[in-house]
Amino acid sequence: MNAEQKESFRLALLRVLDERASERFGLTVQAIQVFLGQFGFRASKVDEVNVELQYLADKGYVVEISKTISPENRCWRITAEGRDFIAQ
Repeated sequence: MNAEQKESFRLALLRVLDERASERFGLTVQAIQVFLGQFGFRASKVDEVNVELQYLADKGYVVEISKTISPENRCWRITAEGRDFIAQ
Protein backbone atom coordinates (compact mmCIF):
# COMPACT_ATOMS: atom_id res chain seq x y z
CA MET A 1 0.00 0.00 0.00
CA ASN A 2 1.17 3.49 -0.71
CA ALA A 3 0.80 6.26 1.89
CA GLU A 4 -2.57 7.44 0.57
CA GLN A 5 -4.03 3.91 0.56
CA LYS A 6 -2.69 3.28 4.06
CA GLU A 7 -4.37 6.44 5.33
CA SER A 8 -7.67 5.37 3.74
CA PHE A 9 -7.29 1.90 5.25
CA ARG A 10 -6.70 3.30 8.73
CA LEU A 11 -9.69 5.60 8.42
CA ALA A 12 -11.82 2.67 7.26
CA LEU A 13 -10.73 0.68 10.32
CA LEU A 14 -11.77 3.52 12.59
CA ARG A 15 -15.10 3.90 10.81
CA VAL A 16 -15.84 0.18 11.08
CA LEU A 17 -15.17 0.25 14.81
CA ASP A 18 -17.04 3.54 15.27
CA GLU A 19 -20.15 2.24 13.48
CA ARG A 20 -20.14 -0.77 15.77
CA ALA A 21 -19.14 0.94 19.00
CA SER A 22 -22.14 -0.60 20.75
CA GLU A 23 -20.50 -4.03 20.43
CA ARG A 24 -19.67 -4.47 24.09
CA PHE A 25 -16.92 -7.01 23.54
CA GLY A 26 -15.40 -5.39 20.45
CA LEU A 27 -14.85 -6.96 17.05
CA THR A 28 -12.49 -9.73 16.03
CA VAL A 29 -10.06 -9.14 13.19
CA GLN A 30 -12.08 -11.49 11.01
CA ALA A 31 -15.27 -9.50 11.62
CA ILE A 32 -13.41 -6.26 10.90
CA GLN A 33 -12.18 -7.75 7.62
CA VAL A 34 -15.76 -8.42 6.55
CA PHE A 35 -16.92 -4.91 7.41
CA LEU A 36 -13.94 -3.33 5.62
CA GLY A 37 -15.50 -4.52 2.35
CA GLN A 38 -17.99 -1.65 2.44
CA PHE A 39 -15.03 0.74 2.19
CA GLY A 40 -13.45 -1.06 -0.75
CA PHE A 41 -10.98 -3.20 1.19
CA ARG A 42 -12.45 -6.62 0.42
CA ALA A 43 -9.12 -8.41 0.05
CA SER A 44 -7.46 -7.17 3.22
CA LYS A 45 -5.21 -9.73 4.90
CA VAL A 46 -5.24 -10.56 8.61
CA ASP A 47 -1.63 -9.43 8.97
CA GLU A 48 -2.38 -6.06 7.35
CA VAL A 49 -5.35 -5.51 9.64
CA ASN A 50 -3.34 -6.48 12.74
CA VAL A 51 -0.44 -4.18 11.84
CA GLU A 52 -2.71 -1.20 11.29
CA LEU A 53 -4.79 -1.91 14.39
CA GLN A 54 -1.60 -1.95 16.43
CA TYR A 55 -0.58 1.38 14.86
CA LEU A 56 -3.98 2.86 15.78
CA ALA A 57 -3.62 1.43 19.29
CA ASP A 58 -0.22 3.07 19.64
CA LYS A 59 -1.90 6.36 18.69
CA GLY A 60 -4.62 5.77 21.30
CA TYR A 61 -7.45 5.49 18.74
CA VAL A 62 -8.31 1.83 19.37
CA VAL A 63 -7.79 -0.59 22.21
CA GLU A 64 -7.59 -4.35 22.39
CA ILE A 65 -10.23 -5.91 24.62
CA SER A 66 -8.82 -8.18 27.30
CA LYS A 67 -10.38 -11.63 27.11
CA THR A 68 -10.02 -14.51 29.54
CA ILE A 69 -11.68 -17.07 27.28
CA SER A 70 -9.91 -17.64 23.95
CA PRO A 71 -7.51 -14.69 24.19
CA GLU A 72 -6.00 -15.76 20.86
CA ASN A 73 -9.16 -14.36 19.23
CA ARG A 74 -8.15 -10.73 19.61
CA CYS A 75 -10.96 -8.18 19.78
CA TRP A 76 -10.76 -4.43 19.26
CA ARG A 77 -12.90 -1.38 19.97
CA ILE A 78 -12.55 2.30 19.23
CA THR A 79 -11.60 4.68 22.05
CA ALA A 80 -13.10 8.08 22.83
CA GLU A 81 -10.02 9.65 21.24
CA GLY A 82 -10.62 7.61 18.08
CA ARG A 83 -14.27 8.66 17.96
CA ASP A 84 -13.30 12.31 18.39
CA PHE A 85 -10.78 11.97 15.56
CA ILE A 86 -13.45 10.52 13.23
CA ALA A 87 -15.87 13.29 14.22
CA GLN A 88 -13.44 16.01 13.13
